[in-house]
Amino acid sequence: MNNENPDATDAELPQAEVRASGRRRISTVWIIPIVAAILAGGLAWRTLSERGPTITLSFDNADGLEAGKTIVSHRSVPIGTVQDIALADDIQSVLVTVQMRASSRKRLNKDAKFWVVRPRLGVAGVSGLSTLVSGNYIGADLGSEGGVFQNHFIGLEDPPLENTGGLGLAIELVAEKLGGLSKDAPIYHREVVVGTIQGYVLSEDGRSVVIHAIIESPYAKHVYENSKFWNASGLDVTGSLAKGVDINVESLRSMIAGGVAFATNEKPGKPAQPGARFTLSPHEDSFDLAHPSKPNKRFVVESAGLGSIASKDPVLYRGQQVGEVVSHRLHNNAQTVGILIQIYEPYNRLVRTNSIFWNTSGISADLGLTGLHIQAESLEGILAGGLSFATPDKPGPQAKPGSIFDLKEKGKEAWKNWSPSIWLGTEDQAPATSRTITNDNPGPDDKAELYHHKGDAAGNSDSHHWFRNLFHRG
Repeated sequence: MNNENPDATDAELPQAEVRASGRRRISTVWIIPIVAAILAGGLAWRTLSERGPTITLSFDNADGLEAGKTIVSHRSVPIGTVQDIALADDIQSVLVTVQMRASSRKRLNKDAKFWVVRPRLGVAGVSGLSTLVSGNYIGADLGSEGGVFQNHFIGLEDPPLENTGGLGLAIELVAEKLGGLSKDAPIYHREVVVGTIQGYVLSEDGRSVVIHAIIESPYAKHVYENSKFWNASGLDVTGSLAKGVDINVESLRSMIAGGVAFATNEKPGKPAQPGARFTLSPHEDSFDLAHPSKPNKRFVVESAGLGSIASKDPVLYRGQQVGEVVSHRLHNNAQTVGILIQIYEPYNRLVRTNSIFWNTSGISADLGLTGLHIQAESLEGILAGGLSFATPDKPGPQAKPGSIFDLKEKGKEAWKNWSPSIWLGTEDQAPATSRTITNDNPGPDDKAELYHHKGDAAGNSDSHHWFRNLFHRG
């Protein structure tokens, strides 16, 4: 048995030494929660800084809208989120509460507009297809910066007409009736679709229809203050025994949905401004557009009655068509009818102050002692109707555009036998004997005046006043 000293054993064992540390260490376990807290704080600060006013929108229904999901978008940029949807107190509409971003506050005034963007099927095609994936959203057209702040808005059923993002020209067309037109119907210029009809309403007095339209930006420069618009809907069918049947249709689309077309004459006015208003004619023949390739001259023929004369009837000289009837109208005194004709270049040189016009429509018959005499100008005159004129062998000065002539019931053989020498070619090729007649230039259209070749100035009779706006003026 060993007798070992316990004290000696304890002395030989090493002793632990306790040292005080000068720095406390943080466990790595806390790093992740701290970083998460910092990020959460940053996000919270950002959310609060971007948080704008709360507004309410009133709609007829909440179809496709969801609280917490549906966004409010301006130019495809989210500017708010729907927070709540509830029935209004009168249960006739719904109130949508929206949390807007702070950047929108300065533009939430009376000019701001809101509407629901959803898939729409119309004659112009399908729109809003992106909502099939993302769901419906609320479109916004914020007002200009400034103004009185507003937090309640009445939602629109359709996007506002002015919401074109600077991509079009908004105009108004006024018509006696809608005439087969519909929303999204096309607007044509030279058979190219350049715009659409956005909507229509009755005028305040209920006597006309005001049609709102948009001309797309690339084509807006072709709309002038003196541009003419007409209804191009459906089929325009005209026919006669002489010329057969003429079917005019702007396009298959205009047959189905209706459509509008417009054109401008060779002397455009000032460019049309946003909100410009134009008269919509029922068809293209309601007015005359002088084409640059055809510098026609226009004259007026007066008659006690219209007879069978109609628009597009030929105007003949020695049996050759040299012009056509443009339109006709009863004078203000209700005693005579004015017939507007145009004579093609260069045949307008044939119209002189002493020229005589007569009706060639149909057949005329005279019964006398020598029997029954039947007279017709030509087969075309029998079938198609129209006017003829002749100029004496000693022609007077060249008639100014806008001159007014009497229409005789029938032509005399003496008139038909007239055969003046009037040169129709270029002036430098004219024979010497014809140059005095050829040089008799009445002046351009923009300086034309109205002369009545019965010896009275047209302005002296109120029956002729309506002709003045049919001719170009400078």
